Amino acid sequence: KRMKARAPPPPNQPSAVSRIHSEHKSPAEAAVISDQNLVSMKENMINRLVDFTVILPNGLEQKCTVQGSKAVMDVLVDLCSQYHLNPSQHSLELKSSGTQQVLSYKPNTLIGALDIQTVLLKEKIPEEKAKRPLPRVPEKSVRLVVNYLKTQKAVVRVSPEVPLHNIIPAICEKCEVSQEHIVLLRDGITGEELELTKSLEELGIKELYAWDRKKEPNRKASVSSDAIEKEKTRLLGLFNADRRSSKGFSTAPNSPSVNSRSSSLGSSLSLGNISGMTANPEVKKRRAPPPPVATPVLPNA
Repeated sequence: KRMKARAPPPPNQPSAVSRIHSEHKSPAEAAVISDQNLVSMKENMINRLVDFTVILPNGLEQKCTVQGSKAVMDVLVDLCSQYHLNPSQHSLELKSSGTQQVLSYKPNTLIGALDIQTVLLKEKIPEEKAKRPLPRVPEKSVRLVVNYLKTQKAVVRVSPEVPLHNIIPAICEKCEVSQEHIVLLRDGITGEELELTKSLEELGIKELYAWDRKKEPNRKASVSSDAIEKEKTRLLGLFNADRRSSKGFSTAPNSPSVNSRSSSLGSSLSLGNISGMTANPEVKKRRAPPPPVATPVLPNA
């Protein structure tokens, strides 16, 4: 007998090969499934509530809970609003829950996508202030004349608005005086000591005397009265000598000074003009005193 051929399997039944393939998915299919799982995990993280500790600029710590779907920038705005701070002047520093490392993020990063435990709310330091120091206002200054060691003078540029004890170092450096031995006086004559708590403006002075207690025994820097009298006498002698020399002639008629002086004068000038006398020839001469009257000699009785 001839054997009948086996009928082919119905189309709806998968073959053994196809069953094997169906049990072991291809790598592409597995990747799609893993991506879907990752998306669902992210969705779970984003939709969860995130608890963290906020450290405020003043150092206080507060517990806080936010929805994970909020962006970091929105969390900053909410925190600043809650604690009455300016968002433009503050920033957030996020630290992880495990290692406490600072996390990097973008303003639109969702807070739920980050594993955070601590949030530092920090005040921004403006770049301009950090880079550029504030311009210095030039300090007002005046020229102070400092007299010292009786005859010495020095000029020091100092502020007229600060107390005198603030300008003592500058005076000592200029005049080479020790700060331990210096005393500031109004002048070298009266010896009036100035108040070091007052400024030059308050005292109304632009000149003072720096008394060196070590080098000058007396407070008054003026010289003694005897020396003053001697100096006056010397100056008076010089002045008189100068007056005599300025007259240019003597009483002797034939002295060379008269001849030289008269020859240098023009014809219109005369010795009478120089000496303050008028040149009018009709000037009356001073009348001589009358002769003494002789007393009669009485005869002897």
